[in-house]
Amino acid sequence: MILLSVKGVCKHFNGNKAVDDVSLEINEGEIVGLIGANGAGKTTLFNCLTGYYRADGGTIEFKGKRIEKMKSHLICRMGIGRTFQIAKPFGDLSVLDNTVVGAYNHFKNKNEAYAEAKRCVDFVGLTDKSDVDASDLNTGEKRRLELARALATRPTLLLLDEVMAGLTPTESSEMVELIRKIRQSGVTILMIEHIMPALMSLSDTVYVLDQGKLICKGTPEEVSENKRVIESYLGKNSEA
Repeated sequence: MILLSVKGVCKHFNGNKAVDDVSLEINEGEIVGLIGANGAGKTTLFNCLTGYYRADGGTIEFKGKRIEKMKSHLICRMGIGRTFQIAKPFGDLSVLDNTVVGAYNHFKNKNEAYAEAKRCVDFVGLTDKSDVDASDLNTGEKRRLELARALATRPTLLLLDEVMAGLTPTESSEMVELIRKIRQSGVTILMIEHIMPALMSLSDTVYVLDQGKLICKGTPEEVSENKRVIESYLGKNSEA
């Protein structure tokens, strides 16, 4: 079943086409990768999908409903959650209190919200950090907190924006397993990532953006062998 359908989405800034006529589909249960060089339009597309930006053209359907003109909090309530490229937790709040902010998206009762937040904190492996202020976490722990906060909104579709950025190889391997665990829990995933071995091992389908345009879609193997992708991105990226 198609969970998200994007058709001809465009976003311009002062005449510059950050996202230019992009179309994609995500089926329920998939992990879909979105790659491209810095400035290719990946995060801008995420912002259009989640209502942080309003697309200048095209349509976005989630669960069969048009959402391109909806506000971000309503899109989140419908079931699209996300992490951010730069983790910005509330530094003076504990891990649990940071996460409960997301839980209030669905739970208005305080006890129920905290129970959901605790479940998410445990799920991402931060149980022993539950009462620690977010400002005292290391980079890997802050990435896990970002995931906990997003999962607490109870997404059907989770958008991950470089959740492995700044992680050590061991932490990246652990994050790969955590993403698989999220998928197994029933959450569909669209992810931006520059660590190619990790993204390729996780993704069922990969889309490639170059200067705002979609230049390739395929399996990880097909994308890795595509000459245009190699020329525009993979050939320039030492991590590929």
